[in-house]
Amino acid sequence: MRSTKALAALVLIGLFAVTACDREGEPDSPPVDAGAEQPAPALGQDMDPETMELMTEAQQLDQALAPIQQQAMQDQELASQLEELQEQVETAMRDEDPELVDQMEQLQAEFMAAQEAGDQERVQEIGMAAQGIQAEFQALQQRVLDRPDIREPVDAFEEAQRERMIEIDPEAGEIMDRIDEILAQLELQ
Repeated sequence: MRSTKALAALVLIGLFAVTACDREGEPDSPPVDAGAEQPAPALGQDMDPETMELMTEAQQLDQALAPIQQQAMQDQELASQLEELQEQVETAMRDEDPELVDQMEQLQAEFMAAQEAGDQERVQEIGMAAQGIQAEFQALQQRVLDRPDIREPVDAFEEAQRERMIEIDPEAGEIMDRIDEILAQLELQ
């Protein structure tokens, strides 16, 4: 259905998403990676128009899929499958690098406390700290997702989610295929 990078975020809904606390009350909303809502430096300035156009199209298509994905995740069987997968990935990540996982969880707790206290300066500080370890955390996440014992249940979940989304809206399959095409094109550039 999607690239492993897109699924990585889905698998870890709310688990390590430092900035996802803005989305409380939306349990099935698309996940956000730690620091992902921070604006990228000079976004678009060094990008050619074709790449920008592809990225914009992918974002629009992803937004169109979001309500279908949310509806699909209301399916108890699919939700249970995701929960099991989250636990499996979390355990594997913790086994591989417990210190990094603990560090990210600590940052998440500090972020939520600062946000609840209304301390925007501290929220930004913690966001920057999270960005500092984000690449390392994403590399750990990717290593775990590439393991055969994790890859197989991820593939099964992706397929089940795709099928459920197509049941909800038959056009979802075409939208997901187009997103995959765009991601492939962007990887080649």
